[in-house]
Amino acid sequence: MPEIKCEHGHTMRVGTDQWVETLTLDQLRYARDQMALKIQAAEAQPKRCVWRVCRGGLAEGNYREEEFEKAADHLVRVFKEHFVEEAQAFVKRHYGTLRFEREIPHIAVELVTQFEYDNEWFPAKA
Repeated sequence: MPEIKCEHGHTMRVGTDQWVETLTLDQLRYARDQMALKIQAAEAQPKRCVWRVCRGGLAEGNYREEEFEKAADHLVRVFKEHFVEEAQAFVKRHYGTLRFEREIPHIAVELVTQFEYDNEWFPAKA
């Protein structure tokens, strides 16, 4: 939720929909055009890698582009324990092989723009 500061220094947290409702038609058009420019600039940026240590639908850790060795170390730490658990369950129930493969810890990679990398995945700590 964005934080807005007035000219007197007071701050207020306001949701996007709540903020948009306060705008005039000219302000809405201006905001739309400015957002389109920011989106174009963000999408034109080079892509960065985010290494994700995953198990099933859960991401156990996200690592910066240069931290691939940390991601590998994390995977090695969790792989054996979870593999053994999942293998035992598979032997007992013989559920689908695709589900088995998805449940095994693995590293996935996300390619994101520099904007997303800096603002969503690894924002600077304030």
